[in-house]
Amino acid sequence: VSCHKNRADKVPVGKDQEAHIELSREIARRFNYIYKPVFPEPKALYTEFLVLPGIDGRKMSKSYDNYIEISAGPEIIKQKVRMMITDPARIRKNDPGHPNICNVYAFYKVFDEQDNIQELKEVCQKGQIGCVGCKKKLASLIIDKMRPIHLKRKELEQNPTIIDDILDNGAKRARLVAEKTLEEVREAMKI
Repeated sequence: VSCHKNRADKVPVGKDQEAHIELSREIARRFNYIYKPVFPEPKALYTEFLVLPGIDGRKMSKSYDNYIEISAGPEIIKQKVRMMITDPARIRKNDPGHPNICNVYAFYKVFDEQDNIQELKEVCQKGQIGCVGCKKKLASLIIDKMRPIHLKRKELEQNPTIIDDILDNGAKRARLVAEKTLEEVREAMKI
């Protein structure tokens, strides 16, 4: 419904939300067919990374406590990364690894540069890096990538009126679009 009142034609969602987008498209098609074209048919906007597994290999979920909070500090990040499940077939440090079944590698694909990812894959497959070393490197990488977010969060926590202003401004803009859409819906339905 939110995507209809604001006339969104693209909606950022996870792959698991695809059915909801299809339902929204069906509602738009039916309304537009019965009354008149008012709503665009929203399309799902996916990121390159459709699913990031939890640190235990299952679906990432707050109820499983297998996630790394975006607000987590360096020590929590290190602790969570140390707990990550790696290649179960790899017993010794020098054993060849299988990055495509390793959670740590999945996180590298999100947080590291493409050239580094390919190099990591090769050294892992050759048994030239152990899982512990790989996890330490990943923790540092996540901490570095999250630093700007943590600094911005700290700034916003010290001045919460900024957030209130952003939310108020966004609500006003959304309300204007929703009111216009509702007018067109009433006109189309003749109510």
